[in-house]
Amino acid sequence: MSRVRLSKLSTLNYRNLAPDTLDFPAGVTGVWGENGAGKTNLLEAAYLALTGRTEAGRLEELVRAGQTEAYVRADVLEGGSLSVQEVGIGRGRRQLKVDGVRARTGDLPRGSAVLIRPEDSELVFGSPSKRRAYLDSLLGRLSARYAEQLSRYERTVSQRNAALREGQDWALDVWDGPLVTLGREIMEFRERALVRLEELARQANAELGSRKTLELRLLESTDPESYAATLHSRRAEELARGVTLTGPHRDDLELTLGGLGAGTYASRGEGRTAALSLRYAELQLLSERFGEPPVLLIDDWTAELDPQRRQFLLDLAASVPQAIVTGTEQPPGARLVLQAAAGRFTAQEVLA
Repeated sequence: MSRVRLSKLSTLNYRNLAPDTLDFPAGVTGVWGENGAGKTNLLEAAYLALTGRTEAGRLEELVRAGQTEAYVRADVLEGGSLSVQEVGIGRGRRQLKVDGVRARTGDLPRGSAVLIRPEDSELVFGSPSKRRAYLDSLLGRLSARYAEQLSRYERTVSQRNAALREGQDWALDVWDGPLVTLGREIMEFRERALVRLEELARQANAELGSRKTLELRLLESTDPESYAATLHSRRAEELARGVTLTGPHRDDLELTLGGLGAGTYASRGEGRTAALSLRYAELQLLSERFGEPPVLLIDDWTAELDPQRRQFLLDLAASVPQAIVTGTEQPPGARLVLQAAAGRFTAQEVLA
């Protein structure tokens, strides 16, 4: 597969970023400055432009205060050819274009970027929905089939929930068949993918100095063989509550360290290490799937990390064709250094 590289990033009205176009070379770009200078926003804008994805709760959170729309654009080099990926954001809507033609998220290069953030510790300490979203996002990028079936499953759950709220017992017979078929495929794909995901995450956790073995497993509300029977047995409860209680949309990705639940028993440092291990596994799986490492975006490389973990991040950045690394100090080994201040970025002399 051909290598994806971010050549230019343009932004307009994106959070606190000043309107600008920045050029990015291959290798490591370091972005440093005080907290609040726009470093994180720059990485999130790059991730959105490269993948069409954002972790913002509401799209309007991405728009500069006082404005109604925002825009990001990535000039992407892939296999020697240049394409332009644009994302327009308004209240409750997002519009993607590739080379001027309307597109969907799935039309963008699926192995294009990985974002590592201090907030990733929520993958360990946060709600099951955080871990489920991580897993579904990763598997959807590994497999277009998974992404399509998950989308169909979620629509089916929504329609079934509407029937439950209306008390339409007869309509459940219409939706249960498709729900089970789609749900079984999703559960089986997750189980297969988890084998390699756990292997890579466990390896990274050990390399980061953890003495406790990291293990991953799915906590499922049912299994593929029992799905139909479980749905039928819980129908009265679901009608009473107006929501579908069984299926992969209710499942959790459990992380354990030394056999104990990480979300309950891990220290903050152990949790940060486990979360970093998941992101490492994401990077490696995408590299294996698409033949080249994604663009690596690392936010605040010094946050909550001891020297060993900092060096792990720097080595990881140096190992991929292109990385952008932010922090309150310059990361060593950067080919380009940008200083951030009030949403603007100024090229500086690289320190030896």
